[in-house]
Amino acid sequence: MSKTEKIIISILSVIVAELVIIACFIIFSPKKTISSDNQAVLIEDNDTSVVDVATVKDGSSLAEDTSVENTTENTADASSLEGTQQWSVDNLTKGRITAIEHDKRYSAYISNMDEAKQELIAFGDEERKKYSNPAVENIEKRIQDKYGICAVNLGEMDEETALDIEAALDYIYDRYSYVENTLTNITLANIGGLTSSKLAVTETKEYIINEEYARTPFVVKHQILLSASAFLQRDSLIKKCEDNVANGHWPKGMNISAIVVHELGHQVLNAYTMRYFGFDNVYYITDENIDPYSYYLTDALAANQTVAKKVTSEAYDMWQKTNAGKDYTEFCSSISEYATGIQADGGISYSETVAEAVTDIYLNGENAAEASKCIEAILLSE
Repeated sequence: MSKTEKIIISILSVIVAELVIIACFIIFSPKKTISSDNQAVLIEDNDTSVVDVATVKDGSSLAEDTSVENTTENTADASSLEGTQQWSVDNLTKGRITAIEHDKRYSAYISNMDEAKQELIAFGDEERKKYSNPAVENIEKRIQDKYGICAVNLGEMDEETALDIEAALDYIYDRYSYVENTLTNITLANIGGLTSSKLAVTETKEYIINEEYARTPFVVKHQILLSASAFLQRDSLIKKCEDNVANGHWPKGMNISAIVVHELGHQVLNAYTMRYFGFDNVYYITDENIDPYSYYLTDALAANQTVAKKVTSEAYDMWQKTNAGKDYTEFCSSISEYATGIQADGGISYSETVAEAVTDIYLNGENAAEASKCIEAILLSE
């Protein structure tokens, strides 16, 4: 064997040995796994970039717009949240998170309002495949059928709490009939963190965009998000109601249905505002209704609140007829402390005053504060 051949064989031997070492390292090194504990820590630390616990099922007719923020994928499925235990409502409840995703956005051309509605319904149906909770699913479908809400996804919620939500909807849709066809979604959602005081959010959000934002036609969601960390812990939520009534922060008699009535009170004001600006076909935005849609969205900004101010100001004038000399703060605080609408930044949310008035009347009827009755009189006057 020549000297050159010996050198080549020696080099090849070294390479093979190194490859063997690398292969052994890969095979025998510890594997990293996603655990429910890691998820909980992220949520407790208010890391809102990781709130999804399952990806959208295949089969949607839409292509996901991956350019939009807050669409981080997480491939953990519901069963992984409890290690090797079999999936169940109780198991996922212990994690205080839901498998439902509420903040996906898509890019597609939707040609008419019927198609827009079908896409909203289809998305709710896809989310329902992520959980198995037959009694609650029956309640979801019943709510959809009664009130024309495109998608109701209460997920892993217990049946009693789901019935509380249905009771709230029954009350609002009966008393404020113009709310019908203004709410597209009501869903359990991972909002805030496990220690967040945020119980629910009412929002309008672009859902199916046409190549770029604000280019018509496009589809929007008008939705209520119910915090999974709150609504999956029924006893804790009831205790929160009792504590906030005791310290005067919420109206007397507050309960789980009333929390949802409060959030629906925001939607009552939204529906009132839609009528004020002549905003129709509220989830399918075209050249014909883009201007009223813009007026509606702009009015919700803290710097504006034209319609909310109108409602509360007119109600305050009415209230003063029997409460001369009392100021606006006294008007609001006669409903509850929260009804003053004072925000963390020092601003005032007139929408909170309206929502608390709606809640007060739901809970206390004829015994509700006179200020609440004046606000409702304005809401029902047109």
